[in-house]
Amino acid sequence: MSAFVFQWPGALPLLLLAIPLALLLAFARKQRLRVIAAMGGGRPTHRRLRDILRLLAFICLVLALARPGYAPRTESASRTGRDVVFALDVSRSMLAQDVPPSRLEVAKQAIRDALDRFSNERVGLIVYAGSSSILCPLTNDYAFVRYMLEQAQPRSVDFGGTTLQAAIDKAVDQVFIEGREGVQDLIILTDGEDNGSKLAKAVERLNEQSVDTLLIGLGNPNSGSPIPIENAEGEQTFLEQNGSTVYTQLDDAALRTLAAESMRIQYRAVGTSPFHLGDVYQDYVKDLPVDVSDEENGIRVYQEGAPFLLTAALMLLLLSECWGARGLQFGQAALLLGTSLLANQASEAAAPTIEAAYTEASTSYQSSDYATAETQFAELYNHASTQNTMPARLASIQFNRGLCQIQLAQSSSEANPQKALAHARNAELNFLSAKRYRNDLSRAGKQLETTAQLVIELQAAIEAQAQNDAALQAQMEALIEQLQALQDEQNKLRESLEATDPDRFSNQRNKPDPLTPNPEVVAQQSKEFIALQNNLIEDSQTILQSMQAIDQQLTPPDLKLPDFETVLTEPLRLFAIVQSSQTQAAQQLAIWAQWPVTRSTLQTISQKLQEIIELLTQDSDQSSEDSEEYEEMDEDYDYMEDSEESMNSSEAMQSDFAASSEMQALPTPNYSAEDILMEEQGNLQFRQQKRAEANAAKVENDY
Repeated sequence: MSAFVFQWPGALPLLLLAIPLALLLAFARKQRLRVIAAMGGGRPTHRRLRDILRLLAFICLVLALARPGYAPRTESASRTGRDVVFALDVSRSMLAQDVPPSRLEVAKQAIRDALDRFSNERVGLIVYAGSSSILCPLTNDYAFVRYMLEQAQPRSVDFGGTTLQAAIDKAVDQVFIEGREGVQDLIILTDGEDNGSKLAKAVERLNEQSVDTLLIGLGNPNSGSPIPIENAEGEQTFLEQNGSTVYTQLDDAALRTLAAESMRIQYRAVGTSPFHLGDVYQDYVKDLPVDVSDEENGIRVYQEGAPFLLTAALMLLLLSECWGARGLQFGQAALLLGTSLLANQASEAAAPTIEAAYTEASTSYQSSDYATAETQFAELYNHASTQNTMPARLASIQFNRGLCQIQLAQSSSEANPQKALAHARNAELNFLSAKRYRNDLSRAGKQLETTAQLVIELQAAIEAQAQNDAALQAQMEALIEQLQALQDEQNKLRESLEATDPDRFSNQRNKPDPLTPNPEVVAQQSKEFIALQNNLIEDSQTILQSMQAIDQQLTPPDLKLPDFETVLTEPLRLFAIVQSSQTQAAQQLAIWAQWPVTRSTLQTISQKLQEIIELLTQDSDQSSEDSEEYEEMDEDYDYMEDSEESMNSSEAMQSDFAASSEMQALPTPNYSAEDILMEEQGNLQFRQQKRAEANAAKVENDY
């Protein structure tokens, strides 16, 4: 081992430049002397020593650039703990409820239990079904693993079915790290029922990489269980294939056969019994190594000699400027040094500006003005990201923006759950951004967990609201049908009235005087007409009750004011005219001479009913269009740029900032690569669902 080396020897050829530099300095010195002699002579102001000092300073700078190193030592590339990768089966058979609440939820809880027992282990997470996907690479951030675990579901992969080989290949090829053989564990949680894996090849891959594998079998091995799914209407049904309900059970025999193929594979059939994966894993690794070291091939580290050469170069330059300068050159050197210091101060002036903006945003948050605080943090982030700000500061800002979004989501969750969901999703992106800047920021990981739960609650609230809207829409459609039926019956009554004497109800001028009908016939007809009209009056009373019930649902509880208008305010006013006209028509039908007037009253009733129907139909169509428009906007929602945290750990504890913005003018688009990346993460689940649905038809057994 050499005691002295140049770590960047490629810079040493620059020393050859010292030769032309020395010639150039000598030529300049001769020209200077010639000019002095031509001007009458005088004492030389430049000496050979100054050029020598400058040449030596150049040589020192080149040597410093080559990074001389001395006093080497070897640092061991050792780590304590093991690398653990969880492979979670997310095929639809894992939704079976023979292990309550479901096999998948029990598997997730088992991983959480194991994480609670881990300390120095690095953890990764893979989900698989017909294909596999990496949700989290190896990391010591258990909070982030828990967050990604919440996202695991059947639509997290492209294909349904169960292919264990896909998970093994993904872990060996892309997750486990070379050089860690012997301390790598793969924990597979599955119900078996593999569809087409080449298990012999998978076992060979595990043995080649010295990966210890623990198989956890979930489900009842003796009796099948149906697979619950939701249909398009949101109702729970059971998965069917070829017209028959699919039943799934733990494929215990196949998993035992796989475990028998290698000494590195162990199988634990937990079935439907309670278990703690942390205890199971600790028992599994009790005889396995928990520390690996690479002392012989460790990293060789040298003490840096460049700082000494840089100091020498600076001193030589200052000395060359002061030598024989009679104070003038010294003043110039001092001026140069002062200018450099001022430049450094100017470069550091941005820090107080960022601190001031941060304090202002903090004040807005503490005064509960979360929208303003979020806007201020967003502007601060845009400014700080262009000032070469430290990652810790950027993480701080993003974290606090996420907290502002959480506050806004909670404040609008009851009145507008859709808007609250948008805030919550923005908060997730902000916390993820904070974790990207500072991976050790545990508070962001915890906030991700609570935010994920908030997103689930808001999605449930939106779904409940959608169901209420659908029920209200059905009531509205039924009301329109009742009004249409009432209008038809009123028209039939008018037509029957006109049929008693067509000449009398015609619009002809100079028509003959109507003949007085038989009193007994008139009395009988009048009685029948009045009975029909009274029945229609009863029907209208039923319709009125339906309209009032719908109107009550449409009126917000906190806005029941006398002058507050709902969708049914005008229809109710028109319907009051209908009822009044119905009562008037019933009275007029008792007198034969007033039947022409009665016909006009019946026409008024029909016209008002038609106006009501048109109003309700228009409002119903508009409501449907608005709902469809919102669904489209929700699918293509452009999430805000990532979130941030506090300026440092102490500042982060000072206050939990959060805010999204209320409806306001959109800023001029200025998307960066990070913005696009965060938007891509926000839409990942949606694309996964669409891709899984499209690929489901390609798999014979998509469960």
